[in-house]
Amino acid sequence: MSCVAILAWLAVLLTSVNLPACAAGREVEVPDFQFQPIRPTQAVTIREAVDVSLRNYPQITSKLFKLRAAKANVALAKTQYLPNLNIDTQVSAVTPNRVASVVMNNVSGFDTVPVDSGPSAKSTTLAPECNNLQGLNLNWLLIDYGMRKANDRFAYADARTARADVALTKLDVAFHAADAFLDAVAAKQIIKSTNAALEHMEAANLRAKTLVAEGLRPGVDAADWDFEVSRTKIALIKAEKSTRLALVDLAEKMGTASTDIDIVSDPLTRSPLYVNTISAVDLTSHPLARMKEAEMYRWKAKWDVLDKAWRPHLWLNASVWGRGSGADKSVNPIGSVAGGFLPQVFNYMVGVSYSFPVLEYFPLKAQKDMARSNQMAAKADFDLAMQVLERKDARARIELEMTRKVAAQTPILVESARVREIKVLKRYSAGLTNMVSLADAEKALAEAEVENALAQIEVWRSILHLGYAQGDLGPFLQLVDIVSGNSKGNQG
Repeated sequence: MSCVAILAWLAVLLTSVNLPACAAGREVEVPDFQFQPIRPTQAVTIREAVDVSLRNYPQITSKLFKLRAAKANVALAKTQYLPNLNIDTQVSAVTPNRVASVVMNNVSGFDTVPVDSGPSAKSTTLAPECNNLQGLNLNWLLIDYGMRKANDRFAYADARTARADVALTKLDVAFHAADAFLDAVAAKQIIKSTNAALEHMEAANLRAKTLVAEGLRPGVDAADWDFEVSRTKIALIKAEKSTRLALVDLAEKMGTASTDIDIVSDPLTRSPLYVNTISAVDLTSHPLARMKEAEMYRWKAKWDVLDKAWRPHLWLNASVWGRGSGADKSVNPIGSVAGGFLPQVFNYMVGVSYSFPVLEYFPLKAQKDMARSNQMAAKADFDLAMQVLERKDARARIELEMTRKVAAQTPILVESARVREIKVLKRYSAGLTNMVSLADAEKALAEAEVENALAQIEVWRSILHLGYAQGDLGPFLQLVDIVSGNSKGNQG
């Protein structure tokens, strides 16, 4: 075998084998992502769109982590009941130069000056002595007159607010995803109706050209019909553009903005079941009302914390410590142990301390006034939220009632327009009317079909808005399942 053949064989072998790439000392497979789609196009139902948005939307993730932080704060508040226990050990080499003096507590450099003890030195030296110190200190707040319990309640109120914020965010995300889905359904129905109109226009155009060729119609009719067909095609292109943009908006609301999706619109183009809008609904259970109420109680809990802060505190204090020094017996008669590395004397202390922040009354009073004012502001926000919810509920009920009435009339509108189109077409073929009348009849039929297609979707949208105003999209999704024949709709 020649050298050229051997080299060719080796080249084929190397190109047919996926060689691992070395990166930072590791052998890893490097796949080619250049032409691989992130996610294939797929059709989703409105329930799937809502479920995906609740799992993927970043705003929900942010609120959930804030809730987790609030729960951790509750656990932190529980640790206030534990005592403080500190253990210190130190070994140092210290020069023995001491002199009788006092360092005042209010001196700015006090923390930088170590505290020393022992008799004054008769002479100075720079030779160090080994010293050691070990200590255990226990401080336990026995009586605080409810301050720690008030802190617990504030932490719980903070977590309650975060939990209500999560529920409200989920409602908003689910609503916007469902609303965007209905926009996409409406856009697809406009494409369908425009396609039907284009078929009618092209059929009429063909008929007109046939009549013109036979000399039964003037030649201008053919040009006019070409104009109408071209304008309908432009309308179809615009409808396709709106649909693609609506799908992009839906993908963003689902938290998958980089994904190509399609929708299953069939259940939402049919008439939904009757929804009872007469019975009253307790709007105080709405997530918005719950969040505003939680904010109100949060400020009340803050006021309780500040109220309990101006109370006496009774502490239990206990300490055990040992000290040692490497100084000679002339200075340290007890004698050092291990040259000062180990303690040579031990002491303990047990006692109680009683403290009362007398002059904290005035700043605490100002903070309590702030908390009380914020509580009243939160109460006003709650009242405003209830008014807004009542208005939205009333508007949604009226909207649903009116859209149902419109949806009941649009099939009649389509049927009338279709009958009129057929009759005008026959008259046009017989030469009894002009092209303008037939074009108007075709346009009226196309507009009626579009209006009929959108009427049922608007009924669904009204039901969605009613559920959003009442704070629960579950009945809307169950109604979709029932209409689509999904067994989930029969579950409680």
